[in-house]
Amino acid sequence: MRITGLRLHNFRCYDQVMITPPQGVTMLVGENGAGKTNLLEAVHLCCLGRSHRTSFDKEMIMNGQETAAVQLTVERNDGRHEVGVRLFENARKKKVIYVNGKTASKMGELMGHATCVIFSPEDLALVKEGPQARRRFLDMLLSQHQRSYFYALQTYMGVLKQRNALLKSGDARQLPAWDEQLALAAAPVVRLRREACARLNEWAARHYAYIGGREEETFSLQYDSALSEAEDVAERMLQGLNAGRQEDLRRQYTTFGPHRDDVALTLCAMPMKAFASQGQMRTAALSMKLAAFDLLETAQREAPLLLLDDVLSELDPERRRRLISRIGNAQALLTCTDAGDFIGAKPACVLHVEKGKIKE
Repeated sequence: MRITGLRLHNFRCYDQVMITPPQGVTMLVGENGAGKTNLLEAVHLCCLGRSHRTSFDKEMIMNGQETAAVQLTVERNDGRHEVGVRLFENARKKKVIYVNGKTASKMGELMGHATCVIFSPEDLALVKEGPQARRRFLDMLLSQHQRSYFYALQTYMGVLKQRNALLKSGDARQLPAWDEQLALAAAPVVRLRREACARLNEWAARHYAYIGGREEETFSLQYDSALSEAEDVAERMLQGLNAGRQEDLRRQYTTFGPHRDDVALTLCAMPMKAFASQGQMRTAALSMKLAAFDLLETAQREAPLLLLDDVLSELDPERRRRLISRIGNAQALLTCTDAGDFIGAKPACVLHVEKGKIKE
């Protein structure tokens, strides 16, 4: 997969910009705040329909403007794909998705046309923070991997919202019907998460051993769910909902189900969050992202786009060299404040970013 055109209009600090990066690694060099990360954010927005930095679309619109737009064109094994997103400052207007020149009626139609894996300093949250960060990692990865997962998750969250509203009302009479719907909706979400984690674990363990350079340190990634061992997920889900009904009514929200899932990360069988050093945590996060890259590459039979946001400066020289060697032939956009961070590899292109302007 290769970007053949990225166009931004009133997006963050860019009033109008167009870049056509070559195959290989494009290095974006500039001071902090120059707008380097905004370019990666624009690609991410076109791949997933959302930013990796904010939940508020209006934050991506240039100050003083009412709308912003991003358009991404990629060349894939099956031909050209063009996707675009238009954002509105007015919260009452929903963002508009474009796929190959047509307005998409559903967000899910965007998934899979262009795929990416992003590396950023915030990835440490995958190890240090709570389950929500790891669920988000899985959900965003699997939505790109299989569009059916995106729709399955939407269905589950929609039913969950209705059940929680019913719990808040205190009316338990309709709960059995909603329990059945929620149990059925949970099954595909759990199945796909379980399958993905098994494959991610194999790849991530190998990447950790290579990047960390310590074969004796065994990294493991395991699906952590009350439903992870269930043969019949829907039946087990229904049992869990029935058992927890009184507690749910008391708390006024659903306490059982895949919305409570986690991904357990261990190093030498010990929980990483409690025992790992900062360097080990960073290596684990990088390994998870490289495993995500492997999952998408295997499924698509071509490499996704790689976005590396000021990651190299966080690594020691040896880990930096090992990570660069793993990039392979994928097209990558890499940001840094110092071109010296890229010692050990030859970028195909160097672009200098200064206050929303791009120069070669």
